[in-house]
Formats: sequence, structure tokens, C-alpha cells
Amino acid sequence: MFLGMCPVRISFSGGGTDMPEYYNEFGGNVVTSTIDRFTYVILNLRNDDLIQAFSSDFQIHNPSATLEKLKSNPGMEIPIASLQYFNFKTGVDVMISSDVPPGSGLGGSSSLTVNFVKTLSILNKLKWKNEKIAETSFHIERNVLQHPIGKQDDYIASFGGFNFIRFTKEQIYVEPIQINRSTFDELQENLVLFFVGNTRKNTVVLSSQLQNVKEKRKETIEALHYVKGLSEEMNSALKQSNITYFGELLHKGWLAKKKFTKGVSNENVDKIYDVALENGASGGKLTGAGGGGHMLFYCEKSKHDGFIQKMEDIGLKHIRFKFNNDGPKVLNLYDYSGK
Repeated sequence: MFLGMCPVRISFSGGGTDMPEYYNEFGGNVVTSTIDRFTYVILNLRNDDLIQAFSSDFQIHNPSATLEKLKSNPGMEIPIASLQYFNFKTGVDVMISSDVPPGSGLGGSSSLTVNFVKTLSILNKLKWKNEKIAETSFHIERNVLQHPIGKQDDYIASFGGFNFIRFTKEQIYVEPIQINRSTFDELQENLVLFFVGNTRKNTVVLSSQLQNVKEKRKETIEALHYVKGLSEEMNSALKQSNITYFGELLHKGWLAKKKFTKGVSNENVDKIYDVALENGASGGKLTGAGGGGHMLFYCEKSKHDGFIQKMEDIGLKHIRFKFNNDGPKVLNLYDYSGK
């Protein structure tokens, strides 16, 4: 029995510039970090050639069948596509779960895909590097499952840590952001995460954004150029321990992100954001494509008591988190049971 664990992420700046349709022409970059919330994959090898899968997140069961006859129920697309990509014909019981609900804007789908790719590569005795894990995961999501995503989520889940990731047509560079410990701790203390609710499939928002990029719509392209510059500024500010400016850059980035396409924000999200600014936050953003999920705010710790209480009063759930430096891990549970 094998257990795969892979972190989810919070993207702070530059999201959207990680789509190949944009960065192949203009280059892109993001500031992003994994956090201490995870997706989990358990693979229990069987003595036959049948494969069945269970998901606690979607509360569904994919009935047992051989790989050739395996059909994917809604919510099982990633496990089934991953098994089929690796041509994994060994019988196996698959169980998946996550610390975050699907569609919550924390990169859970990519984390799960990276988790499967990492775990299956090890079972197939493939010594893949992080980049190979990321590119394979992106291929499964984008080309096999037709999810209109960029590459940042697959890369941050594969590498782990607090990173400035640069995207070019030729290569992708993952650069750990060097921050002194006191600044790192203060930044973590000042970031407050809330679950808004209204989890959603991000396909509609991302498909619209992708189409705008392909059509080179002026407002979308200019907004992407702008957030790309903001992520460079954020990287520089962090290196200089200027975390107050970090909060201001979150605010500027959120205003620009709303110009990507319709559906990024809505009346309820805008009201929540306004309440946050009125009660101590200097900036914030939705953590995913838009519409719902989680919202992140920068608010100095001295203001937390009143700020958090106010946000909970309007129906949000405070989610405590910490930065995490790990990428995907795979444990052979038999090693821990003495068998």
C-alpha cells in the first residue's frame, strides 16, 4: 500500500501569465507558495487486474474494471486519466481525499494530478525529476482532460516552497525566494486566509480568459502585462524585506485580475473585499480563477482580532495555514507496518 501526499498552494501574484498562450510570446512569472494543506492518494495493490476508485471529496465510487474498460465518473477524471497515461494495468484500489474542497482556488486539482504522477512514476520505478513530474501533470490536465489551465500549479506542487517562477518559451525557471527568517515569519503572521464558499468549477472563467488571450484582447493582454510587472515588484520587495509593500501589491494585482475576463469577481466578492479594506486589510485577492473559494488578505497582526471577527461576522470561515517547503512525497506503508 502506498500513500502519496502533495501540498496545495496560494498564488500571490502573476497568475494568468503562466498560460503558454501568453508566456510563449511575452514571458510570464508568478510569486507562489505551497502551504500545509494536502491532497492524499492511497494505492492498494490487488492480486487481480481490476481497478476501482473511491473519492471522499466527491463521495463517489468508480466500479472495478480492467484498465481498458475503466470509465471515469465525474470527480474521478484525474485518477483515471493518470492511470491510463501510465498504462497501469496492475490491479489496484485507489482512494483519494483532500484537506480542501474541490474548486476552492488553492490548486487542488493540480496537486492531485502531481500526486498521482509522482506516485505512479515511483511504482513504475521511474526516477523522474520535478520538472518531468510537472510537465507530465500539466499534459494530463491540459491536453488529456482539456482543462484550460496555466502551468504554475503543476510546477509549484512538484517543487514545493516559496518561489518566483519564470515562464519562457524555451524553459521554466523555479527560483526560491530568499527571505530572512524574521521577515518570513512576519509575512506569514500578516496573511489571513478565509473560506468564502461557493466552490465552483473554474473552467468557465479560465476558458473565457484563455479565449481573450488567444484573440489578443487589449484589456486582457494589458492586464496580464501589468500583473507580470507586479510579480517582479513583489519578488523584489520580498528580497528587500518590504512586506508592507507586499500588501499593496496584492491590492493592485486584484484590481488588475478583475480585468482578465468576466466572472473573476462578483457582487458578493466585491462586498467582502470592501469590508476587509474597511477593517484593517491593505490588500487581498481570491486565490484561484475567480468567483468563490478562498480569499487571502494582508493585515498587520496588531489588527487581527477585530479584522478576523468582522470577517467571520459576515459569514467567512477563518482558515489557519502555514507555508510549506515540501513537494510531493510517497510512502510505502508496508515499510511502516513491518511487513
